[in-house]
Amino acid sequence: MVTFEAPGEPGSSTLPAARVRRIIKEDKDIYACGSDSLYLITRATECFIDSLVREGYEFSRLEKRKTVQYKDMVKAAQSIDQYDFLADIIPPTVTLKKTADKEK
Repeated sequence: MVTFEAPGEPGSSTLPAARVRRIIKEDKDIYACGSDSLYLITRATECFIDSLVREGYEFSRLEKRKTVQYKDMVKAAQSIDQYDFLADIIPPTVTLKKTADKEK
């Protein structure tokens, strides 16, 4: 498990608040979102992304690579319980040969 620190300075965010607000407004069940809630959702999203990428990086290091690849993110999503909900969103890579073999 990777140790975690919240990215960025307190009170700041790297994700654009306007885009996060637009995504929140896509949910028809949410009527309004205050600025404090928007900030917390934005920071939580940043922390989630940071944590997932760090886990993916650990899988790339296990294979002695410096570059995080898609397969590392798949491994992180499949092997760590807190990311179980991503199983359908981040499917494993299927090679062209495997796809062709399945069609036969």
